[in-house]
Amino acid sequence: MNIRHLSSTLLLAACGTTATVGCTHVPGGRLDYVEVQSRSEGQPMRYGVYEPPGWDRRTPLPLVVLLHGAGDDETAADRKAVTERLDRAIAEGRLPPFLMVAPDGDRGLWMDWYDGSHRFKSWVLDEVVPAVRESHPVLDGPAGLHLVGVSMGGGGGIQMWLAEPARFGSATIISAPILDEAGTRAFLAPYMEPEIMARVFGPPASGHGVDPYAKLSSSAGLEGSRLVFGAAKRDLGAIVDANVAFHDHLAKAGVPHRYVLFSGFHRWTSWAPMLEYSLCYQLQPQCEMPDPEGWIVQNVD
Repeated sequence: MNIRHLSSTLLLAACGTTATVGCTHVPGGRLDYVEVQSRSEGQPMRYGVYEPPGWDRRTPLPLVVLLHGAGDDETAADRKAVTERLDRAIAEGRLPPFLMVAPDGDRGLWMDWYDGSHRFKSWVLDEVVPAVRESHPVLDGPAGLHLVGVSMGGGGGIQMWLAEPARFGSATIISAPILDEAGTRAFLAPYMEPEIMARVFGPPASGHGVDPYAKLSSSAGLEGSRLVFGAAKRDLGAIVDANVAFHDHLAKAGVPHRYVLFSGFHRWTSWAPMLEYSLCYQLQPQCEMPDPEGWIVQNVD
């Protein structure tokens, strides 16, 4: 799989480095990997599965779907900064045990493209999630399915979630540009060729996708699901601005959510603490974890 439509500028920002293009790293070996022939993409695709420490492999657990950013792949979460933090939080009781699946989405924005040439949303929801449910005991219903997206994965993740929020117990969107259709096109224009933009989104004002501002104009739009989102203090400026604007919109509309401005940069070492913090609130009725020092957290009930 080799989609190369996003420029190196965006990839460098997403990976938190100026040394190389892409997010090359050596997977830590904590996830188990599966390769299948994807019906949606018409080629072999891979995903990785994280299992919690001490699990008996019989007790049903919630499943977290982790969508990576541009330049990453199914190994994105297989970093010690992520897995050792999660292992420790579960072992020490700050997080309940859970399964996590990290599919490969290349640089395809996690969408079913307008022209039908790529179907990344279908790959995740119609192939990966059912496959993990078949191979692992997963809780039924929305309590058994939670979505986390970082960077590009957050932009595509909020689309995936808002298309059918009642399917998910929660969504966590980290360091992503949360924008309406026009704003999304403007944000991506420096990084994406016009012909690719048309293939993904269709012509301007085509309505392909979900407008998060329109969908979440009231609390009814959540359909019982929960939302945590935020950006790093030293994130890309446009992403911070988009998150602040979306928080203001939701607060004025009375839509429950938790907004977080966390310490760090647009990179995994900063996302890992935010992932633990968010899952504490998303996977259990009560979270005893205090707000980390220096973070700005605003909760709207």
